[in-house]
Amino acid sequence: MDKQQLHERIQELHNELQQIESVDEDERQILQKMIGDMSRLNEAGDSDQHHVYDRLGEGLREGIERFEASHPRATMLMGQVVDALAKIGI
Repeated sequence: MDKQQLHERIQELHNELQQIESVDEDERQILQKMIGDMSRLNEAGDSDQHHVYDRLGEGLREGIERFEASHPRATMLMGQVVDALAKIGI
């Protein structure tokens, strides 16, 4: 998967996360962190993107654990993005 496809997956996940409404306060904070990291990817220069990818990957792994049962589609997309990050060495 190239970076363009990765960014498309991230955008799809971003859209899915914004639709999630039924979460507790801890889950809401995790969602906000992931959405913020995704937004920073668009603003980050090439030299900063690796750091943002790392941070996003950490948040996604945490999100997978928290949302696996309650939001399976979002969890599936999180897993796809984590896999894509791994394929580009992150």
